[in-house]
Amino acid sequence: MGEESYSRTQLLTLGTIIALTPALRLFPGQTAALAGRAAWLTAVGALPLGLAWLFLLSRLLRLRQAGENLPELALRLLGKAAGKAVVAGLGLWALLYAAFVLRAGADRLVGTVYPHSSPWVFALVMGALALAGALARPRSLVRMARLLRPLLLGILGVLFVFALPGLRLDNLWPITVGDLLPALKGTLPALDIYSGAALALCFLVGGTKETPGGFRALAAWVLGICVILTALSLAVTGSFGAELAATLARPFFALVRTLVFFRTVERVEALVVTLWIFPDFLCASLFLWAGQYCLRLLLGQNPRAPHRDSLDLGGGRWLIPLCAVAVTGLAILLAPQPQQLERWSRQLIPAINLALCFTLVPVLYIVGRKKQT
Repeated sequence: MGEESYSRTQLLTLGTIIALTPALRLFPGQTAALAGRAAWLTAVGALPLGLAWLFLLSRLLRLRQAGENLPELALRLLGKAAGKAVVAGLGLWALLYAAFVLRAGADRLVGTVYPHSSPWVFALVMGALALAGALARPRSLVRMARLLRPLLLGILGVLFVFALPGLRLDNLWPITVGDLLPALKGTLPALDIYSGAALALCFLVGGTKETPGGFRALAAWVLGICVILTALSLAVTGSFGAELAATLARPFFALVRTLVFFRTVERVEALVVTLWIFPDFLCASLFLWAGQYCLRLLLGQNPRAPHRDSLDLGGGRWLIPLCAVAVTGLAILLAPQPQQLERWSRQLIPAINLALCFTLVPVLYIVGRKKQT
């Protein structure tokens, strides 16, 4: 346990970094399409339901036994048949999401930096990197997130400061009563980001040195993500307006393309796009690791059994490269047309995430409470 342990703060840092992957995909393009000029309010508007869900998650995590991650908790609470079905569903969800992250990341590189390349090349490279991350100990991913956080958040902060002179108040205000219902619909992408990142961390909670489910810590964490999402919406919607932001495939990177730094350094879009490989890497590695974890558990293996090094494939670890091949192949075949990828990005993936998060956690908590009484 000592070699694999990490603090709750370190684990939540990983959650912040993996949340940046869907954040730049959904904010503010999807929220602008749903909420119009009120898009910058959607992350705040999602907080009440998001915090309520996180409170329920924190209560669920209190039901864990020592060293349990989410799949083991589901198996113990639901029993053999139902528990295995849920673990299988979690594993498939994790592998599908890993494949989608590879596909979306490859499309972003092609669309912004390498327009004459094929997405499958980047999917193969990122798939290999995700395999390396999944073969390593989870603590390695947590530590890497801790190193990346100041760099990535610092870059976002600098970009926001340089975007401020281009903001137009009439793109953001006034907000009328008629904007409230669209703003409510626009909270769904933020809920997807809050809940999806939090649920992903539940695959690693068994390695924390203290109780990982403290509601105060989760609330502070989600407030930090809310600030990031609000800043993204303010910068892009304030600069382009909601109508234009809703039509852009990658509105944040379109904004970066327009920024000029100190009248000498400009067109830093390629640098920012390249840096965003790191959140994609951590996100794909975590979900690939979670998927194989569930499959090994279903096969009666101990996914937390110690191994000599990353190349040790004993104890069922041979499933990791097998899952990586399947995920990379799916990433290459998934959504070959831009319109299909847009549908996966804005509709199918968020719908699957929200349905899973807002169904699984309440059911597990209700079952767990009944078993305690």
